[in-house]
Amino acid sequence: MTIDQRRSRENADGVPGLLAALREHVLVREFERTAGDEVQGLSDDPAVVVDVVCSVVATQDWWVGVGVGAVDEPIPRSVRASRGPALIAARAAVERSSSTAVGLAVEGEGTRHAETALHALARVITDRTEGGAEAVAAMAPGRTQKDVARQLGISPQALSRRLQVARWPEEQRLRDLATHLLAHIPS
Repeated sequence: MTIDQRRSRENADGVPGLLAALREHVLVREFERTAGDEVQGLSDDPAVVVDVVCSVVATQDWWVGVGVGAVDEPIPRSVRASRGPALIAARAAVERSSSTAVGLAVEGEGTRHAETALHALARVITDRTEGGAEAVAAMAPGRTQKDVARQLGISPQALSRRLQVARWPEEQRLRDLATHLLAHIPS
């Protein structure tokens, strides 16, 4: 994955904050700054790729490129030293991402359907109101809607309505679909 800051000449350097936020994801090679306002990381887990895409597109501060393909082995310690078709595809994807409606592109052979699912997922996430985003963010695994409603100071019915309007159920299905499609790209 290659991620590039939008409007970097107009905004403060967002890379340190992004790197801190991305540390929670277990990757083959951790994200690191590769050039200016750009970071790269390597993952072989489609679910992790989907999680990273979701967290990054939600900010609408980054162009996101996902490259699918092989990485030359042995894989160096630094992603900056890594080579292979996946990294070339990620570079092409991040360059193309600025011309997409959601700031996201996927490159590599057989990635069209995965990109379509990720675009739909990104649209669901970026179209949320602030209240909807807050409700979805509070719905961490293991938490009940009753607990989250209490935390947010609203009724369980109001929380349920916020989650429906925020299309949280659709997000869950689209995450599963995107993960499945990425996992089943023919090699």
